[in-house]
Amino acid sequence: MELVIKLEERRDAKIKNKRTGNIRKKKKEIETMSWQTYVDEHLMCDVGDGQGHHLTAAAIIGHDGSVWAQSANFPQFKPQEMTDIMKDFDEPGHLAPTGLFLAGLKYMVIQGEPGAVIRGKKGAGGITIKKTGQSMVFGLYEEPVTPGQCNMVVERLVEKSFTKSSEKMSWQSYVDDHLMCDVEGNHLTAAAILGQDGSVWAQSAAFPQLKTEEINGITKDFEEPGFLAPTGLFLGGAKYMVIQGEPGAVIRGKKGPGGVTIKKTTQALVIGIYEEPMTGGQCNLVVERLGDYLIESDL
Repeated sequence: MELVIKLEERRDAKIKNKRTGNIRKKKKEIETMSWQTYVDEHLMCDVGDGQGHHLTAAAIIGHDGSVWAQSANFPQFKPQEMTDIMKDFDEPGHLAPTGLFLAGLKYMVIQGEPGAVIRGKKGAGGITIKKTGQSMVFGLYEEPVTPGQCNMVVERLVEKSFTKSSEKMSWQSYVDDHLMCDVEGNHLTAAAILGQDGSVWAQSAAFPQLKTEEINGITKDFEEPGFLAPTGLFLGGAKYMVIQGEPGAVIRGKKGPGGVTIKKTTQALVIGIYEEPMTGGQCNLVVERLGDYLIESDL
């Protein structure tokens, strides 16, 4: 029996090492191709006036305030500043009385596009912020760059290059290639990567439609381990009995011959759902391996 366990441990370690290597390779490719490239080549580019002028700083930031990519001199903003910007997108006019603040600097809010674009002015410079499906694209400028040129650079990137499909490209790759992967001929039934606010970053076709209270319950259990134990864990209305996990880090559930594993990362929730013949151990391996790597990457 001891020999069998050791052989299984070696097998799992071998699979984990191979998959981790693939994840690292994919992650490197994605980072090289996407967010930082958008900033460097499409936001900090020549504004097109033939005189070599550029934005002062630029960034792509998630709705939760996480920095996806930024130029070297993009200011260090405060969490409350991002919260207020998002509130203005949700409730246009919210920033008008107080102004828009970024790293403590105040911009007077000028005419934008309610719910879509916020524009601000400060002395000889200003700012344009364009909201996308999951992020905000920031452009800061100073003279001789004009407000119109800043608007053009930021909004052009979103409209022509930063489509919803490209925004989800990297996360969908994680789901397709590293969660719905083959494990000794078996696969998860469904998988997803969600933001901690419940927003869907990427999911497999069969992943259930979650309810707000289900996400809230999961989040609360990570914050207060044991919260779900009396009621069970619900996903898309299906109830799972909570079994031993890792308090504050991993939630595991069982339902008949199947179950679920949820791994919390720095910014997300990695979820894997399985049915026999896949085992709970295989599901744990797939989900937690990716989750551990995302934590290493501060994602």
